[in-house]
Amino acid sequence: MQEIDAPVPEEASWPFIQESPVLKDAPQSGHAVSIMLVNMCGLDWEDIERLLPVARQGANKQKMVPVLVVDLADVVPLRNAGLAYDMLPNIPANATLLPDLDWNAYAARRRALLIEKWRPEAIVHLGSDRNW
Repeated sequence: MQEIDAPVPEEASWPFIQESPVLKDAPQSGHAVSIMLVNMCGLDWEDIERLLPVARQGANKQKMVPVLVVDLADVVPLRNAGLAYDMLPNIPANATLLPDLDWNAYAARRRALLIEKWRPEAIVHLGSDRNW
C-alpha cells in the first residue's frame, strides 16, 4: 500500500487535477479515483456540517473520494471544508417560479447527468431527498 501523501498519477486523478486538495485524504493506489456520491439534498448547512465526518469516513473506508451533492445556493462552506461537491436544484424552493415545469422529470434528468459526469462507484443517501 502506498503512502497517503504519494503523488497521484495524472491519469489516475480524474476527475480532479493531481494537486487538488480534494485528493489529500484519498487512498492512493495509482488506480483511477473511485467516487462516492453523497446525496445531502434537503438538508441545511448545519445538518450537512454534522454529517461531514460520516461522509468522509464512509468514503475513506471504501477507498473512495466523497463528492457531496447538495441543493443549497451557498456552497462556500463546502469549498472551505475542502470537499468536492455538485449541485441539484432545490425543487421546493424553485417550483413556484416555473409551475408548469415537470420538476420530477427535470430532477431525474439532472441526477442522471450527475451520475454520467462523476461515474460513481457508490451513491449514499444522507439527505432527506432520496429520489435517486
